[in-house]
Amino acid sequence: MAILARGGCRCDSNPVRFEYNKEPAEVHFCLCTDCTDTCGGALALISVVERSAFTITAGEDKIRNIDTKPTCHRRYCAECGCHMFLYVDAFPDHLLIHIPTIDRDTDVGGKPDRWVFVNSKHPMVTIPDDGLPRHAGWAGSGDPVQAA
Repeated sequence: MAILARGGCRCDSNPVRFEYNKEPAEVHFCLCTDCTDTCGGALALISVVERSAFTITAGEDKIRNIDTKPTCHRRYCAECGCHMFLYVDAFPDHLLIHIPTIDRDTDVGGKPDRWVFVNSKHPMVTIPDDGLPRHAGWAGSGDPVQAA
């Protein structure tokens, strides 16, 4: 099967590398405090990929885990500290990839189609009027919110 996207950590030598060969189940903007605090940004861009479509192709021995919540298992490079992807217990067949770790010349397989955890956003963040649905938690876990 053809590779859809490739990515990895920031190491110059022996970087962690990964790829996936199936379009993501979804791509979204995440404003949860777990993602934003971990990546140090105002929001996270996430590609949700089936585990069976994901492969680590290099540097696997450098990958470490940190559980930022009892149900959230984040993988990062032990050398450069780059946080690349995570597993969430509620989604056992998928993993969530931080899109900035995907090679810039790669099509990730979709565009963000929703905002999630908008009630957790930092007060200095203004969500643009882009017409995308906004959800207080995970999309589908409740009614969309009208304002964020």
